[in-house]
Amino acid sequence: MIELSAALAAMALAHWVPSAPRVRPILISVLGPRGFHAVYSLVSFGVLVWLVAAYGAAADGPWLWTPPFWARWTAVLGMPVALWLILARLMQRPGDAPASIYRLTATPGSLGILLWAGLHLLNVGAARAVVLFGTFAVIALAAAVKNLWTAPPGRRLIGILPGRAMLQGRTPARLDDLPLTPLVLAFGLWLALLALHPLVIGADPLAGMLP
Repeated sequence: MIELSAALAAMALAHWVPSAPRVRPILISVLGPRGFHAVYSLVSFGVLVWLVAAYGAAADGPWLWTPPFWARWTAVLGMPVALWLILARLMQRPGDAPASIYRLTATPGSLGILLWAGLHLLNVGAARAVVLFGTFAVIALAAAVKNLWTAPPGRRLIGILPGRAMLQGRTPARLDDLPLTPLVLAFGLWLALLALHPLVIGADPLAGMLP
């Protein structure tokens, strides 16, 4: 568990340090934009490989709670939403004015990862898994708050909670410009994950849920 904790700490630092408002400009000026993104991607990938290895080597530890059965349906049905938010963020960079997915929430990527981690937390009880997904949830929540704080005023007005700005009348309540391509891709990825999860991860999300 010590190595897993160290890998998770490295993951948090690899995300927070390069994106810090005072650090990022310095790194870009030294490495250049392409060099910065190359080094950032390489470090992130290396830490991710270490994290996967450390998680596999760690013992499950004590069970902290027993996940309720309803949590499994919540995760299965909620995962497409998390995937859609993440893919929408990857396929569209934010602008100064809120548009498309950014009219629904100012931080779609961070919110998607937070939802992904939260849905998994509902369905795990072993300390090893709780530490893993709990850390990802904290990282995602901190990233959402930081991204909202540094966003232009137009996007900051939208907030983190999906649809809140629409309900409060701060942005037009229209959904016609929400991204459909990420939605289709998210549905396909969701089906693929349901099929491959037992083979790759070892746990079947649908076990005991279907007749």
